Amino acid sequence: MHWLMHETDDTCTPPDRSITDTFREFNRFYTVLIGSLSREYLKTKYSIQEARVIFEVATTPGCTARQIQYRAGFGQGYLSRLIARLTKDGVIRQRKSVDDRREQRLFLTKSGETAFGTLDQRATNQAGRLLGQLDSDSKSELCGAFKSIRQLLDASAGPESIAVREQRAGDLGWVFQRHSIVYAEEHSYSPLFEVYVCEGLLPFLKAYDRKKDRLWIGEINGRRAGSIAIHHEPNRLGWAKLRWFLVEREVRGRGLGSKLLDTAVRFCRRAGYRGIFLWTVSDLEEARRLYERGGFKLVEESEGCAWAPWAREQRWELQL
Repeated sequence: MHWLMHETDDTCTPPDRSITDTFREFNRFYTVLIGSLSREYLKTKYSIQEARVIFEVATTPGCTARQIQYRAGFGQGYLSRLIARLTKDGVIRQRKSVDDRREQRLFLTKSGETAFGTLDQRATNQAGRLLGQLDSDSKSELCGAFKSIRQLLDASAGPESIAVREQRAGDLGWVFQRHSIVYAEEHSYSPLFEVYVCEGLLPFLKAYDRKKDRLWIGEINGRRAGSIAIHHEPNRLGWAKLRWFLVEREVRGRGLGSKLLDTAVRFCRRAGYRGIFLWTVSDLEEARRLYERGGFKLVEESEGCAWAPWAREQRWELQL
């Protein structure tokens, strides 16, 4: 159970209307989804506000109204009425604080413990039913999105989780999909780029050697947000080819790209490669800056690119 606190400030400048419309539309959808507008939350006799008070008292026995107000964002007068109603119904009992006789410490009665158990189990069942409709990748994506929302909107939230992991089943398909979409939408690359990416997948799989080859996935709060791969080059012994380096636009500038590139370079050093090379296009400026910071040097450049005729194809190398 959770509670979203709203503070209104009519003097602030709102963001782009399309963003605020999307935000408000999601709020309307989610309140219906979890039944928060029902007078009988989770088919009990309690409203969602009463359920939140019960939750706070159950998880922090002996808390005060002031503490609940701080955590849940209730107005003081409204919270007082909720506590009075739950006390009258025999759900909460109050006891004067030994530290400050003006304050009341709040505890659940036996009846309140039963009510909390019912609410907690039904909330868990509700979440289980909703999540049960999703596959494991979709669940991970959803949980990552929840963490990102919390990170962006809650100043008290802890630092976001940035991680790089090795390839799992389905990751290579995700890499192909995201390269096809991102480069078409952000850089207007022609469908020939999708063909080029696709042509590299089968050789990577068929000739895969764990001692020489790897694919890594970058995650933000458990959600896939980037990739990078190393593939041995049979026509250039001792050299590794860096491939499929991508960071999703919404998470750029947060260190994931550098972490992916560092992971790939460290692997190549341990694997005994003499160097790393890659092919890229001159209009990918953010990637180029990462290559330069990583010590890569531009060694070859040619006019024209099949999927981006306005740009130049480039080969970068890093001696190890």
